[in-house]
Amino acid sequence: MRAPTQSEEGDGAPLDAAALPETIRERVLQAGLWLGLIVVALGMTVLGVQFGIDPAARGGIVAAAVAAALLLAALTLVRLAHDIVRSADRAGQLAAAIAEGPTAAAHGRTGLIDFDTLLGRLATLRAARDDLAGQVAAARRSPEARIGAALAAGLPGAAIAVRFAEADGRVVLAGPAAGGLGEGDETVLPDGRRFRATRAALPDGAGLTLLIDVTEERAREAASNERLCRLETALDTMPQGFLLYDADHRLLAVNRRYHEIFRLSPGRVVPGMSAAEVLRLNIEAGSHPEASVADALAEVDALLRSESATQVQRLTDGRVVAVAMHPLPHGGFAAIYEDVTERWQAEARIAHMARHDALTDLPNRLLLRERIEGAVTLARRDTGFAVLCLDLDNFKQVNDTLGHAVGDELLRAVAHRLRACLREVDTVARLGGDEFAVIQAGVEGPEDAGTLARRIRDVVSAPYTLTHHSVTVGVSIGIALSPADGLEPDRLMQCADVALYRAKADGRGVYRFFEAEMDARLRARRALELDLRAAFEAKAFELHYQPIYDIAAERICGFEALLRWTHPVRGRVSPTEFVPLAEEIGLIVPLGEWVLRQACREAAGWPDDLKVAVNVSAAQFTSSGLIATVRDALAESRLPATRLELEITESVLLVNGNATVAILHGLRGLGARIAMDDFGTGYSSLSYLRSFPFDKMKIDRCFIRDLTIEQGSGFIVRAVISLASSLGMTTTAEGVETPEQLRRLREEGCNEVQGYLFSPPVPATELPALLKAWNGGGRRAA
Repeated sequence: MRAPTQSEEGDGAPLDAAALPETIRERVLQAGLWLGLIVVALGMTVLGVQFGIDPAARGGIVAAAVAAALLLAALTLVRLAHDIVRSADRAGQLAAAIAEGPTAAAHGRTGLIDFDTLLGRLATLRAARDDLAGQVAAARRSPEARIGAALAAGLPGAAIAVRFAEADGRVVLAGPAAGGLGEGDETVLPDGRRFRATRAALPDGAGLTLLIDVTEERAREAASNERLCRLETALDTMPQGFLLYDADHRLLAVNRRYHEIFRLSPGRVVPGMSAAEVLRLNIEAGSHPEASVADALAEVDALLRSESATQVQRLTDGRVVAVAMHPLPHGGFAAIYEDVTERWQAEARIAHMARHDALTDLPNRLLLRERIEGAVTLARRDTGFAVLCLDLDNFKQVNDTLGHAVGDELLRAVAHRLRACLREVDTVARLGGDEFAVIQAGVEGPEDAGTLARRIRDVVSAPYTLTHHSVTVGVSIGIALSPADGLEPDRLMQCADVALYRAKADGRGVYRFFEAEMDARLRARRALELDLRAAFEAKAFELHYQPIYDIAAERICGFEALLRWTHPVRGRVSPTEFVPLAEEIGLIVPLGEWVLRQACREAAGWPDDLKVAVNVSAAQFTSSGLIATVRDALAESRLPATRLELEITESVLLVNGNATVAILHGLRGLGARIAMDDFGTGYSSLSYLRSFPFDKMKIDRCFIRDLTIEQGSGFIVRAVISLASSLGMTTTAEGVETPEQLRRLREEGCNEVQGYLFSPPVPATELPALLKAWNGGGRRAA
């Protein structure tokens, strides 16, 4: 294209189409307008000259005006011609450019719409011509040639590179990065893209190597491999064994823990194996005792169909494995194996502990009840059974004197002997403390239960050689028969317990069968218990006092406070009936405290030379507040402590001897006197007389009763009095009822006596008359 010259463009500036008329016609009209204006101006000038100027000068002025008008007209016409010529020249240049390329028309304008329109049509024609020429040329080239050109040039992004070699090895065409690669080889470009070579053999022996961009594919594979590695790591660190099967029961995944659980060498189970092959390996390893592959597969199928999908598998080495099967949505299943041996054993131990005694490992009450319920079911349609309740005699003394460790050892030895007395179908249980129970199965009649009871009594009563001691205990047995005595576990246990209560009341070391009247006595005892509690709440008790007679002074020196209860319906209730019951139900401690306070309060109103004796039970010595209770009673009543005498039995010393002795010293520190009651009837050792210096020793009435009989208890009484005298103790004889007994005691050197010879226990209101009779000089003992 020829560029416009300076002369062609006039002043050198390009034409501005917006500053010129858009068409040739408009520009011609504009020039004509200017010419008209020049003519009008010339005419007006001439007219003005004609009327207002000197005629001599008029010619010159008119000539000058005409000359100026002609000059302006010439300039206007020259300007019009110049613009038209310049636009035409510009149009010629653009037409030449369009001839070289159709896009040139968009880079210039002529300044006249006529020329611009003509040039636009010319450019459109040129573009259509070029397009037609391209289509013709493309139609003349083969598709193979066109594809080859594109491949040889290489394509951007994930395009395919190419290498074409003839049969003789000559490389005809090679795209970027296509050289030197064989089938399957990969190469990495500097920009990080990865290509894989794929070679295709052509029929004429030539070869075509294509390089396929596998960058994204390799990235996906790397990510997948990383996830797979993480999954394998997670599976191998699982505490459970794991197997994954497809829909055809082919193994897809297995972890290390599975091999460990089933004692398989690492790598023995691998993906691709069938479920049957895996189970066969387990069976060969001994993990499925006495099971075939078919049986194991059947168990797996049944487990997958079941709702729980969980089972417990016991291995030959004793381990327990929990197996959970989880079906997959698209077929196949996942199997999870967990070694639960320790948990299973712990749960078994807990279950065993819940139903067995921790000390003897015998069944406890819970398991005993379950066994009785099972025996009742059999008794409804088969032979009966017996329930035996056992209570060890004298066990408390062994436990208190020798310690709980010896007591526990004795209980274990008793449990061992009881097991030896029974058959496998029988059951022995420990109910607590020294109480046991036995279920004897297949009892045809009472004689069967009696035979077993005698065998148990003889075996249990034999001496025991323990670690450091040799002891002997007895056993009392109560028997209930089913179905004769009932078919309810609670009823049978109640009946056997009632029979046991009767056996203990009959002297211990015996057995008794349940009888209907025993139940009546038990109901009476329960009624008495309710009445006893009600009487305590209503303060329905009272104290009676029995005089203590000083033999040397021939006068009453004090009184023993004795508890009495008069029931509004029962009448006078014997202390031998309600005091033991109060001890059993735990009422003796508050009742004893009331007796102590009441006795001190009433004794405070007696003459100063009279003392009051109060019995203290063994249960009160188990309370740490006994010393404070005595101190408070003395303070409230203002009774001098020297006038208070506390009587304890030998059994008190058997309960935590050291602590009891400490309490006795504390009571002695208050100023009270301490007396040992019923000496010689208990189980204490004479060593207690050395451990604590008692002030008085009371001889039990059982020795006084036979005192005057030949070959009676006189030598025992003499020995006790002599012992007490040697230890500096006062002796008091209980139960003196005849002058002969009093005379004999006086001869033996006894200090004090009490009994019906002087007076029965009487209310406090009768004490003044009693004192007047014995201390007023009107009456003397024999």
